Amino acid sequence: MKKSVFSRLSTYMLRHKLIYTVLLLTTLVSIVYDLTTAWYLSRITDAAVRLDVEAFSGLIAFGVLFLLVGLLNSYAGAYFKTKVSAKIRNELRLEMMGHTLRLPQSYFDRNHSGDLLSRFTNDNQSVGEACGKVMIDLIRNPLLALAAFAYLLYINWLLALICFAMGPLLFLTGKVFGNAMRLNSVKLQESMSRTTSFLNDILGSSVVFKSFSIERRLLKQYQGHSEDINATEQKRGKIEGATGALASVLGHATFLLALIIAGWFVAKGKLEVGAMIAFIQLMNYLIMPFSSLPGLVASMQQSLGAAERIFEVIDEPAEVKVLPEPLAKQPDFERLVLSGVSFHYPDAGKASLSKISMELPQGSQVAVVGPSGGGKSTLFKLLLGFYTPDEGAIAINGTDITALSLDHLRSYFAYVPQESGLYTGSIRDNIQNGRPGAPDDEIKEALRQANAYDFVMELPDGMDTDIGEHGSRLSGGQRQRLSIARAMLKNAPVLLLDEATAALDNESEKMVQQAIRKLMKDKSTIVIAHRLSTIQNADLILVMENGEIVERGSHIELLAAEGRYYDLYHSQLEQEDGAAEAGNKGVATVKTVTAAEQSFTAAVTGQ
Repeated sequence: MKKSVFSRLSTYMLRHKLIYTVLLLTTLVSIVYDLTTAWYLSRITDAAVRLDVEAFSGLIAFGVLFLLVGLLNSYAGAYFKTKVSAKIRNELRLEMMGHTLRLPQSYFDRNHSGDLLSRFTNDNQSVGEACGKVMIDLIRNPLLALAAFAYLLYINWLLALICFAMGPLLFLTGKVFGNAMRLNSVKLQESMSRTTSFLNDILGSSVVFKSFSIERRLLKQYQGHSEDINATEQKRGKIEGATGALASVLGHATFLLALIIAGWFVAKGKLEVGAMIAFIQLMNYLIMPFSSLPGLVASMQQSLGAAERIFEVIDEPAEVKVLPEPLAKQPDFERLVLSGVSFHYPDAGKASLSKISMELPQGSQVAVVGPSGGGKSTLFKLLLGFYTPDEGAIAINGTDITALSLDHLRSYFAYVPQESGLYTGSIRDNIQNGRPGAPDDEIKEALRQANAYDFVMELPDGMDTDIGEHGSRLSGGQRQRLSIARAMLKNAPVLLLDEATAALDNESEKMVQQAIRKLMKDKSTIVIAHRLSTIQNADLILVMENGEIVERGSHIELLAAEGRYYDLYHSQLEQEDGAAEAGNKGVATVKTVTAAEQSFTAAVTGQ
C-alpha cells in the first residue's frame, strides 16, 4: 500500500528527532512566556491601582529576567526551525538528484527540464517551510489556545466559555475556505512550473531569439504565463481576504463581547482590573490560533502538494540501482553485431528502426547517412542502452548487451554528439568527465590530440577557464574540439560520432576533422555523416530512410549502383560547387574593384 504524502514526509522529519525535541521545548517555553505576559500585566496593573510603589522594584527585576528568557528562547526557536528546514531540503535535493541521475533517457525525453528545475527549487523550498515554521506553528497554536483557555477558566469560567464558543466558528471559517485555498495553491504551483519551463527554454537560447528578432513574441508569450500567475495570485488574495475578514470580524466580536462583560464584572466588583487586563491579553492568545489556522492549513496543503511532485520524481523507475562507476580499465573489443533490430518510441505511430542488421569488427569504420528522421540517432540511443530493442538483438563480443550492466556497456563507447554537451565550469572539469581523476599531463595530451591545446593555453586561466553555460564563451569549433578531447581521454574502443562537424564553418571543420582522424586511429567507429565527402574511406556505408537500411556498401560500390546514395552524393556535390562558384565570383569582383581603384589612383596622382 502506498504511503500518504505526509507519512512519507514524516520519515524525513523523524531523522531529526533531537532537533524537533528542542523545538517542542522552545514551543512550550514560548507558551508559558505568553501566559506569563498576561500574568505580569495583571500584577503591574493591580500594583498601580493599589498605589503599591514598593512592588515595582521586584516587578522590574522580574521583567528584565523575563525579557532575557524570551530573547534566548526566540533565538533558539528561529534557529532550529531554519536548521531542520534546511536539513530536510538538503536531504530531499540530494535524494531527488541521485534518483534523477539514475532515471532512463526515456524520462528526460518525456519531461521538460524546466519542470524538473521547478521541483528542485520552488517545490523543495515549499516543503522546507512546511517542515520548519508551518509544522511548529500547527503544533503551537492549538496548545496556546488550550493553555489560554485554561487560564481564562481560572480567572472567570463564564467569560472563558463565552470566548471559547467563538472558536468553532473561526475553525469552520477555515474549513469552508481551506479547500478553495488548497486548490488555488496547486494551480499556482502548476502555473509557476510552466513559467519556469518557458524561462528555461528562452534564457538558454539568447542567440536564437536575438537573431530571429522574436523578443516581442517571447515577451507576449511570457506575458500570458505571467498573467496566469497574476490571476491565480489575485484569486488567492480574494480567498485569503474573505477568510481573514470573516475571522477578524468573529474575533473582534468575541473580543468586544468579552470586554463588555469583563468591564461589567469589574464595575460590579466581581473582577479585579488586573485580572481584566490579563483576560484581554489571553483573549488574543485564544482567538489568534483559530484565526491563523486556515492560513497554516492552506500552507501545509500547498507544501504537501509540492512534496507529492518531488516524490513523483523519486518514484519513477530507475534504470540502475546505484550510480555507475567508470571502469578503471577499458574492456577488450572484438565485434559489435546488430541482428534484425526494430524499435519504436512509446506512443509513436510508426517504428523508428525496422529490421536493422550490421556488423562492426574491431578497427573498422561504419558510416550511417540519410535524411533527418531516418533513425540514425535512435540507433546510437539503442547502442548506449538508453532504450531496449522491441525485436532483434545487439551483441558485443557475442554477448547480448541486455546481459551487461549499463556501466559495463557504456564503457565500450566514447560518444561525440553534434552538440558538444559541455557543462558550466572549467575546461579541466569538462575534459575530466571523460575519465574522472585523470592527471593534468593526460588532459593536456588529450587537448593536443584534439587540436585544442593551443587555444586553451592562450586563454587567461588556461585549463581553469570558466567556459560559461554549455560553453557559451567559446566558439562552436572550440567547443567541439573539447568534446573530442573528452572522448580521447576516455579512450574507449568504439567511437560514436553524431554529425560532429555539421554545425561548423569550413575552417573549424578542418581542425575538427583532423582531431577526429586522430581520435579514430586504432578505434572502431560508427559515424553519422553530414558531409558525404568525409566518409569515402569508410569500410561500410549504410543509407537509412524511414528507419530502414535501403542501401549498404562501400563508397565506390554505392556510386556504381547509382541508387539513393548516388543521388545524395551528387546533390551535395552540386551544392558545394555552387557555393564555391559564388565564392570565386566574389574573389573576382574584389580583384576587379582593386584594379579599378589602382587605375583611379594613378590617374589622380599622375603616376
